[in-house]
Amino acid sequence: MKHRLRKLLLLFSLLIPTLSLADIAVLVHGYHGSGNSWRHNGITTILATRGWNDAGTYTLQGNMVFFGHPLSATGKHLVTVELPSEAPVNIQSDILKQYLDDISKHFPQQKIHLVAHSAGGIVARLTLVNNAAQTDKYNVLQLITIATPHLGSPIADMAGKASDTPIGFFAPILGSGEINRAERLYKQLGNEDKNRFLFWLNRQTHPSMLYTSIIRADGSIISGDWLVPPRSQNMAFVPAIGRNARIVLTPGEHHLKYADGFIIADLLP
Repeated sequence: MKHRLRKLLLLFSLLIPTLSLADIAVLVHGYHGSGNSWRHNGITTILATRGWNDAGTYTLQGNMVFFGHPLSATGKHLVTVELPSEAPVNIQSDILKQYLDDISKHFPQQKIHLVAHSAGGIVARLTLVNNAAQTDKYNVLQLITIATPHLGSPIADMAGKASDTPIGFFAPILGSGEINRAERLYKQLGNEDKNRFLFWLNRQTHPSMLYTSIIRADGSIISGDWLVPPRSQNMAFVPAIGRNARIVLTPGEHHLKYADGFIIADLLP
């Protein structure tokens, strides 16, 4: 009996290394974006060719709408999220936390990879900072940001200042109500100056993980990203992250593009 039990324990121990946790890529959209931004640009299609199952999207109602095959305990899956993109960063971060909590609840100890575009990268970073004690619970291995204004955006600065002038008062009448609706968000994404949000965030302790910045290297108005300067997109210049952050340079404007799918696929496992 003891001999048989030893054989069973040995067999079980040999099987343990073959058990692998699922990798879950959580795609976070930016300002004026949605979960489907990643699909409309063909990024999820490219990831599918690398074995990433598009499991679906989290809605603002907190529900998970499944596509293809639902999340499971093994394999490679991606999910997109819906955030109120005109809301302040802290409100969006609270909602992203709810989504991560749901993944952790149903798939504990799964490996999470956060991939975020534009302002979504700031939302993701605030979520990590505010929940540093839960990072092990979430098991987030890396953050990949695309064209994110880590050091701020001069355009956001201009929009934030406009909301404090008569332009902001007349904005709804002129059809630009978002200047008022997104006033706090614009100010949070403005240039990193002392006593402003990004100055504070960039000096908070960030979890120990892999950080990668995908940078639109051309900052020209005609062909590049004129919304966020290339230097601002680089997490190596964030004091709390430092020069250990990886960078990937790519041409193009600010918005997500098809070619981003290949870069993301190479950065994911």
